[in-house]
Amino acid sequence: MKFRDLTMEDLDSLVRWRNDPVVTRHLSNRMQLREEAEAWFHKLKANPKIWLKVIIEDGQTIGYAGVESIDEKNRKCELVLVIGESDYWGKGIGKSVLMTMLEYAFDTLHMHRVWAVTARGNDRSERLLKKAGFMQEGIMRETIIIGERFTDLLCYSILEHEYKLI
Repeated sequence: MKFRDLTMEDLDSLVRWRNDPVVTRHLSNRMQLREEAEAWFHKLKANPKIWLKVIIEDGQTIGYAGVESIDEKNRKCELVLVIGESDYWGKGIGKSVLMTMLEYAFDTLHMHRVWAVTARGNDRSERLLKKAGFMQEGIMRETIIIGERFTDLLCYSILEHEYKLI
């Protein structure tokens, strides 16, 4: 597995994944148009500390990952991970990506708290976060629409001292 900076040329893949019902079955309906993807990309790229990468496996771009919502004053940030090519699900790639993001967040940015959210029912994502030492800390009830239904988001976090133990 390799990473490289996400570029404008990658946005077509992101839009394709965001419009794939298999990939988005646990994601809110957002970034479905190329123009929306471009606005999202420019907003995130405006902050040079944001870690925004594509994931490459077997020479193919298979997903993207980000360390974003960086709050330096309160030393916290959010992690985002999407493996858009379903052939690569369940192969341990997510855990490797997650550990790389945690290393950047804690060792480079010196964060105290790192958080992530996942939709209720995304068991694979929940297992991944728990295996990496994240603790569930709350539920945002019916906060996003997936398909045509309101869905809960489960909030997970890991603290600096917990990260040092893994």
